[in-house]
Amino acid sequence: MSEHGGTDLLVEGLFRREAGRLAARLTRLFGPARLPLVEDVLQETFAAALARWPIDGAPERPAAWLAAVARNKALDRLRREVREQPFDEALFDAMPITEEPKADLDDTLALMFVACHPALGEDAQAMLTLKTVCGFGVNDIARAYLTSSDAVAQRLVRAKADIRKLGLTFEIPEGGELAQRLPALLQAVYLLFTGGYTAGEGEDLIVAEFCVEALRLAELITRHPATATGEAHALAALLSFQHARASARIGNSGELLRLAEQDRSLWDRELIARGFAHLQEAMTARELSVYHVEAGAAAVHASAKDFDSTDWQQLAQYYAMLEELKPTAVVRLNAAVATAYAEGPQIALLKLDRLSGDRRMDDYALFHATRGDLLFKLGRHEAAHAAFGKALECPLSDPERAFIATRAKSCRRVS
Repeated sequence: MSEHGGTDLLVEGLFRREAGRLAARLTRLFGPARLPLVEDVLQETFAAALARWPIDGAPERPAAWLAAVARNKALDRLRREVREQPFDEALFDAMPITEEPKADLDDTLALMFVACHPALGEDAQAMLTLKTVCGFGVNDIARAYLTSSDAVAQRLVRAKADIRKLGLTFEIPEGGELAQRLPALLQAVYLLFTGGYTAGEGEDLIVAEFCVEALRLAELITRHPATATGEAHALAALLSFQHARASARIGNSGELLRLAEQDRSLWDRELIARGFAHLQEAMTARELSVYHVEAGAAAVHASAKDFDSTDWQQLAQYYAMLEELKPTAVVRLNAAVATAYAEGPQIALLKLDRLSGDRRMDDYALFHATRGDLLFKLGRHEAAHAAFGKALECPLSDPERAFIATRAKSCRRVS
């Protein structure tokens, strides 16, 4: 690798690690209304690193260099704009340029509360979190949401305009306001993880970086006394259990591996232990949330030594609770899967058929694939082949498509 290429990788890695921290510190100084300026400054700062480091060499303390350049560029920009929006230049003394920047938990959480304000839509909250807190580019976000970069950019512009209109302050809310706004923040982190856990289309089954970032943010939320609620710990437990299985979900050739086929020695036992620790903390909550129940279901899988040891009766009970708390079509689909193992495929198919009238299931590959699997187990191979065929017409990642195509062929071989 050339020295230039090594420098590019260094800057790229620093951007992913430091962009969110710098954004939080700069937003504390400028206020949420100046988020566009903050992002411009960060882009200029990292562009300067890409231009100068290959020539001058990387500094001994690159993160401190980035903080200093960002501070100076921001100060220059604000001096030019002072007539429009006055600022207190003395505030920049709070951002030293000689010390290695540290992750400031308060600032990061405050920025998350800005990005996840309930007045913004769910997609806008998640996209803004990815952009400002996690340092992801517009193109990365567009791929995850199966949309164009222009569409994501427009959504982000509208979200930042809404923030400016709302006149949000840069702080962690307290009391009733915290209780009102924390659910939106937790939901954004949850959606960020689920969006990465199963990519919609393309070569990858998992967008691992999104999952890692979501887990990191969930952990941050549980470290602050103001936000370390039982519900927050339940979310952290759920994400820990789910991400612990990531390396076992894909085979050596990139194929999808179902739970029964996964090598459980590849599961991250340290992450599973953290999940159980979070679940223990979650029990301090006065009432159970959806995250509690989902984490409980994930814990059943995490504690089973092998697939045959899975307590499907307990899982069916968890999903029955979920159907009460979160009666969505996707939850009912997962409940049917648990029922298939607890009570048999015929009863599960009856549950699944009740969803057939839901139009949201038309383009949901997992619905058709699950139905095909149940029909296959019941010996109805022609109907199973048709169901798998419908699944293949839906958006899928490449590993999912290959897996379902193989299942469809198996129906023909048996028929």
